[in-house]
Amino acid sequence: MKSKGFTLIELLVVIAIIAVLMGILMPSLRKAREQAQRTACAANLKACAQAGVMFADDNNGMFPDAHMTGQPASSTSTYGSYAVYVAAVGFIGHGRLVSEGTITDPRIFYCPGNRTDSLHYGEPDPDGSAGGGWPEGDVPDDLGPNQRWIQTTYHSRSQWDGKKWRAVSTVLDGGYTAFMSDVFADHNRGVQFHHRTGYNVAYTDGSADFVRDLNDNILEFNGSAAYHTNYSRQDFVWKKAFDRMTRFPLYDKALGWPNPD
Repeated sequence: MKSKGFTLIELLVVIAIIAVLMGILMPSLRKAREQAQRTACAANLKACAQAGVMFADDNNGMFPDAHMTGQPASSTSTYGSYAVYVAAVGFIGHGRLVSEGTITDPRIFYCPGNRTDSLHYGEPDPDGSAGGGWPEGDVPDDLGPNQRWIQTTYHSRSQWDGKKWRAVSTVLDGGYTAFMSDVFADHNRGVQFHHRTGYNVAYTDGSADFVRDLNDNILEFNGSAAYHTNYSRQDFVWKKAFDRMTRFPLYDKALGWPNPD
């Protein structure tokens, strides 16, 4: 009587076919997951942009100011580049969208593609440092141990105007101006890419677009200690990389990036 089971060779052939199919499907599945994360991130930033417009309507056309001080080289100015709450000051940047009620859920400030361990909603920094994610409870009552500021994976922007920072303005800057972006930059950890080919950006007209950066050009000027203490460097990155009317095509290798200093 013949056996109804598989032979060893048949089993190996089936395993080999499955391995080939997995090799074909995995890149497609990864690409689909990344696209879904990018789409969800764009939706987050569009909601932030619309909330920013609502905020500006109630504040003489001014979006939330993202900087604490007028002197970028001061010891506290770096917080303004990525923090949304600082214990000694209160809410700044897009954190004010929550504190003043135009956004009700701060989870919207975290990109689904985030890979930074210390930047998640409801989680303090795992190494016990002064910064961390937005707490699940009330701010400041439920901040993590030793947590003195809150960070998100999105950045909000202030304009350097003469000798001081000012909030982005719908009147002074127009709807083409970038208000927030999903680039996370830290002067100790550098730039965090959430998407492989560029950044989602929210604009002062309430919209959000994807800006391509295939050559990782933004890495050259964003995320170092110099970036956090040099207003011209920050201004250059926002204007040339993100603003609709002034940015050059980042994917053009022949164009290059001039030194902003």
